[in-house]
Amino acid sequence: MKILFAMDLIGGRAVRLVKGDFSQVTVYSDNPVATIDTMRRAGARDFHIIDLDGARTGERVHSDLVAAIRQKVEGYMEVGGGIRSEEDIAFYSGIGLDGVIVGTRALEDRAFFQALSGSRNIVLGLDLYEGKPMVKGWKEAAAIALEELLELASASGIMAILFTSIARDGTLSGPDLEAIRTMQEKTRLPIIASGGVSSVEDLERLKEMDLWAAIVGKAYYEGRIGVEEAMGLAG
Repeated sequence: MKILFAMDLIGGRAVRLVKGDFSQVTVYSDNPVATIDTMRRAGARDFHIIDLDGARTGERVHSDLVAAIRQKVEGYMEVGGGIRSEEDIAFYSGIGLDGVIVGTRALEDRAFFQALSGSRNIVLGLDLYEGKPMVKGWKEAAAIALEELLELASASGIMAILFTSIARDGTLSGPDLEAIRTMQEKTRLPIIASGGVSSVEDLERLKEMDLWAAIVGKAYYEGRIGVEEAMGLAG
């Protein structure tokens, strides 16, 4: 299982939100590139970067910052937030991103989603709240049902699904293991689990579920999980 260390970007700073609520923001660094470098030197290898301003506005905001972070990261790195066009995907693919997370546009535009078929670095951002896929920075429910969406995803040949439990995100309340198991039953695509990880024990439980990757965010920034102990579980 890969351990992806998360960094969310707002206004050029590294932050974390609670349940995607922009009014509940904690700033952890005014220099994201330096923070990534510190994490990398401690042993972190793979990263999950989200342009929250992009997610909110619907267009790329932190492209240059993401590119600068990519220069520091030698391992797997994925990016999401505001990726709504073929040009966005081409840009991030062009600067070497291993995973490009597409959410809102894919959920709202079936033709766009199907056109991604066979794209080896596309990750479908599947953010659920009370069982419903959410879009536009988690502010609206998507019109497509979860089961239909997973069928489209399975047929598309995308790389993976990023499953986020919105109710758990940024809460340090533990991952939604039941929802993750349900997702595994519904699709054979590799799953990246996000939301609620608070301890090494949480990561151990996720690893036992044979997930492709798990995301560590707030637990790292709050000192609950160290880089070395997290990487001890990485495959």
